[in-house]
Amino acid sequence: MVDPLDIRHGNKILLFLLEKGEIKKTDLLEIMSSSDSLSRSLQDLINAGLIESETIIQGRKVILTKLTPLGRKVAEQLKKANDILEDYNKRQNKQNYSKYNETIKCSLCGYENPEKAKFCLECGTRVEWG
Repeated sequence: MVDPLDIRHGNKILLFLLEKGEIKKTDLLEIMSSSDSLSRSLQDLINAGLIESETIIQGRKVILTKLTPLGRKVAEQLKKANDILEDYNKRQNKQNYSKYNETIKCSLCGYENPEKAKFCLECGTRVEWG
């Protein structure tokens, strides 16, 4: 079986399908730059049993793509790993900015952001100085 982590763009496709559910193949061009590499990646994911596709005719040919139960499990684990990395990176950024003395409170979440921050480190809202 092919390791999904070795499939080019595999992680990106699995996470996109986890978020969106069943979609048209062409919707994946939103995250891919080339339809050729998309087709190759999709075929590898199908061969690995992580996604399935169905061709339907609605005036024209439409290919629907969705996660298999195994693909959903893999995508959920990838999302968990991404969330852990994102939290770690947030903490690192907070530590890097802790050397600044002046802070500003986020108008949305109330987080105390360091001097010179343009966006809230907690929620991503644009910080307004002044």
